[in-house]
Amino acid sequence: MKHQTTRAIAAWACVALTSCATYRPAPIDPLDVLDGLNAIEWTPGLDAQADPAALGPRDLAAFAVSTNPQLAAVRAEVGVRNALLIEAGLLPDPTIGWDAMDLLASQLVDGTSSSVDALAGFSLMFPLPRPGERDAKSAAAEWRVEEARRQVAAAEWALTLNIYLAYEEVRAAEDQLAQSRELLELAASTSDSFERARDAGAATAIQANLALGELQAMRIDAMRTATRLEQARQALNAWLGLPPTLELALGSAETPWEHVALQASAAELTAHAVTARPDLAALHASYEAAENEVRLAVALQSPLIALGTGLNLTLPIFSQAGRPKVQTALARREQHARAFTASVHAVRQEIAAAHTLWQLAEREVELVEDQLLPNAEATHKLSRTAFEAGEITLLETLALQRALVQARTRHAEVQAERAKRAWTLLAASGWLLAPTTETQGTSQ
Repeated sequence: MKHQTTRAIAAWACVALTSCATYRPAPIDPLDVLDGLNAIEWTPGLDAQADPAALGPRDLAAFAVSTNPQLAAVRAEVGVRNALLIEAGLLPDPTIGWDAMDLLASQLVDGTSSSVDALAGFSLMFPLPRPGERDAKSAAAEWRVEEARRQVAAAEWALTLNIYLAYEEVRAAEDQLAQSRELLELAASTSDSFERARDAGAATAIQANLALGELQAMRIDAMRTATRLEQARQALNAWLGLPPTLELALGSAETPWEHVALQASAAELTAHAVTARPDLAALHASYEAAENEVRLAVALQSPLIALGTGLNLTLPIFSQAGRPKVQTALARREQHARAFTASVHAVRQEIAAAHTLWQLAEREVELVEDQLLPNAEATHKLSRTAFEAGEITLLETLALQRALVQARTRHAEVQAERAKRAWTLLAASGWLLAPTTETQGTSQ
């Protein structure tokens, strides 16, 4: 019997040791990390357009949710929470002990000891979960996993908006650069006209130099616009997780201002946002986890019982029957509730502000397209004829040319701003989500 017990304990110890995980180092080499980032290439999804020149913001966002490094770091938290969920569902480990008092007592009293005295000191105890403890712990861990998942969805949602805005910035810079080059040709033509007029004695050297100065100023503006385009592409690539120098050919801009949701009031958009925004959903999951942690704290007030070769009872005397732990859990639950309320309040204000800016952008586009730009275009055409007829001066001609430049620049800016304001409002109200989680989409 003694040998059988010894063999059983030895066998159990071997099984326990062989089932343990072994440590495997995983060092990080900064240069290898950089090489890995540089190796990422654009690979359109299955639903992306076959023509790379037709890439839109949704195609870019669908690609970015799997390549953006910051999003990958957020997504890694889900694995941590899943591991904690497994831990929460495990039963307490049994404890094995041996007490030498029987052996020592026999030796002191009788001067002898036996194997019975040695075995009498052996103990095996199984701690029993308190009523409701395991369910509450598992439920809290499940909500923590759900919280992490919703935080990933919130990060994808925020990344999607940033990509849409970066896309609009690239498109705006491309349009502005194209206009700058067109206006450069116009300014060059005006400068050439004054050069010829000066050579013919119909214009002074000062007038020709003024026209040349306008041309040089436009060249500087074109250089700045080209730099703006390069920076916009770098910013877009950063959100996509691509190398800064990679240049993607983008398709024509979408028309988010035609989305039916933008016809709703700020109050209606807010009502949709509180049930659709992933960041609010993550906060709600955090509150539910805190709710179950209150259940767990209440369950932990009961004495801890362990059964086996004997009976152990751990009395919560010095912990004040778990009341401080319960109070802490209640305070934490209240904190999460207040945080959720504060976030809803912030979302309401965010949507109201975004709605106001969206309406302003709409009015600006209407004013520029209906009045400012047509007036500048018509006036500039008339100025060319009037100058050739000697009806206006050089300074008036250059002033009208400058007005046309400003009008076209303003038109490009307000168009880009309208698109950005529309995407921002759609995202704030929960109508623009990441392609992987989008249910409503941006369909009309």
